[in-house]
Amino acid sequence: MKISWLHKNNNTALIVFLNGWGMDEQAVNHLQAGDFDICMLNDFNGVSNIDNLTEGYKDIYLVAWSMGVWAAGNAFSPAIKIKKAIAINGTQKPMDDNFGIPVAIFKHTLETWNETNRNKFNMRILGGRANFENLQSVLPIRSMENQQAELQYIKESIEKGETQEIQFDTVLIGNQDLIFSPVNQQNYWQDRSKMVLLDMPHYPFASFNSWKEIIEI
Repeated sequence: MKISWLHKNNNTALIVFLNGWGMDEQAVNHLQAGDFDICMLNDFNGVSNIDNLTEGYKDIYLVAWSMGVWAAGNAFSPAIKIKKAIAINGTQKPMDDNFGIPVAIFKHTLETWNETNRNKFNMRILGGRANFENLQSVLPIRSMENQQAELQYIKESIEKGETQEIQFDTVLIGNQDLIFSPVNQQNYWQDRSKMVLLDMPHYPFASFNSWKEIIEI
């Protein structure tokens, strides 16, 4: 797991952002930090507790996207008081026929990961060819081998039953999501959290200009 401070200016409020699989800071570099310090977790080839990073902050917010939703419970202990936790286009059962990505598709993605399939996957994340051509700047600068190793770890961790769940206050669901189907997301979050359906693909951040916009939903 990689920890990066995207913005640190001794603010009293902290947003911990758990990024999606295979992604890096490119996905959110355009978001204005405002009065928040921003700590990003990504590259989940192992997930470790980050409670110590929250020391000294008055308000702690959690924003988790895609596979970051799965990782959240292993990164935070119940002792950390989170003011608001937001999940975006993901569930805590990410390899599941009813509540996440269907098992066969998940495994096929891992087993056939190459440059051609990565481009196809990125096109689906961004919502189609037009967005793929216009949003190249948000795609990660990571090797295929690194991404594949991360997905392998996630798969093995899920199969071992090592996922710890965490309570999310609000869930943002993109009704154009081609990775985590909106139906499966709603199946999982029903009776668990407040759900907000938005007109967006799996990659959600083109719809926002600042972190404040996200946490205020």
